[in-house]
Amino acid sequence: MKKKIIGFILGVFSLSIVSAASANELKLATFEPPKAFIASKILAAWASKVNACANGEVKIKMFAGGVLGSPPKQYDIVTSGVADISWTVLGYIGGQFPLSSVIELPFLTRTSKAGTTALNTLFNEGYLDKEMAGIKVIGLHSNPGYHVHMKETKVVNPADFKGKKMRVPSKIAGTILKTLGATGVKVPAPGTSEALNKGVVDGTPFPYTAIGSFRLFDVTKYHTELHVTNATFGLIMNEKKYNDLTNRSQDCIDKYSGHAFGDWASNLIDNQNAKMKNEVSKREGHEIIIPSADVIAEYKKILAPIESDWLAEMKGKGLDGDGVLRRAKQIITAVDG
Repeated sequence: MKKKIIGFILGVFSLSIVSAASANELKLATFEPPKAFIASKILAAWASKVNACANGEVKIKMFAGGVLGSPPKQYDIVTSGVADISWTVLGYIGGQFPLSSVIELPFLTRTSKAGTTALNTLFNEGYLDKEMAGIKVIGLHSNPGYHVHMKETKVVNPADFKGKKMRVPSKIAGTILKTLGATGVKVPAPGTSEALNKGVVDGTPFPYTAIGSFRLFDVTKYHTELHVTNATFGLIMNEKKYNDLTNRSQDCIDKYSGHAFGDWASNLIDNQNAKMKNEVSKREGHEIIIPSADVIAEYKKILAPIESDWLAEMKGKGLDGDGVLRRAKQIITAVDG
């Protein structure tokens, strides 16, 4: 009987140690593959910074490849507590982040730095308060402006899009492609290579960074530089989980949040974008197409109504789209010129 009691006590003691060891673990989810650029060079590195700062009070562990939830579920798994932190494309979450989608408007951005600075400034200045309520926003960022990557046929002029099957990364991107005469097909980013390989799509808008992250070297040949749209990404956290952390743990997360996160991440992203473009340019069978100023002007004329439609949509929702777009343009112009 005595041995049973001792065994029971030891068992409870061991369980308490396991519980204590796991109590400080924060699950960071991403749908990107573990070796993809964002997952390995930004999210894992960010987690390491926070872990080092917290000195054991909290330990962020990454769960990559969508193991905790598919790309459209990344917001839900954070608010429900399946994950504590998630990196996600805000445009994948239908209707939740309308004002943040300003970054997706045609030809607005060229660099990640410009879009990222705009997003974090808009958040800091309160423009995005309503749509970000209920979550802890660690940081926002954008990609560099999206170009168009095609499998077999190049697109140069707007008319070249007619009849093409194109991957749609967001609502605004879908409107852009439809306006150009393409047929939109919804494909999550990790499935792009397979969709191109099987002929489900003929091409996709993406920054050059995605060429490496999603194995597109073997399924694309033509790369037309348009800066035709972009995407908004959020590193978000369960608000209750954040509030329950120690002051030191909160301070360590805050230290690497906001502009501190955005400036660091966007610099890495822009550098990677340039690196991938250079690699594409050296690959046999690949062609980079840079349309003339006159062709870009034609695109801008055709796609101009998308901005006014976005403003009307925001107004219809009772949101200050005019203020957000005006402020975004001020910041982006200051960065991109």
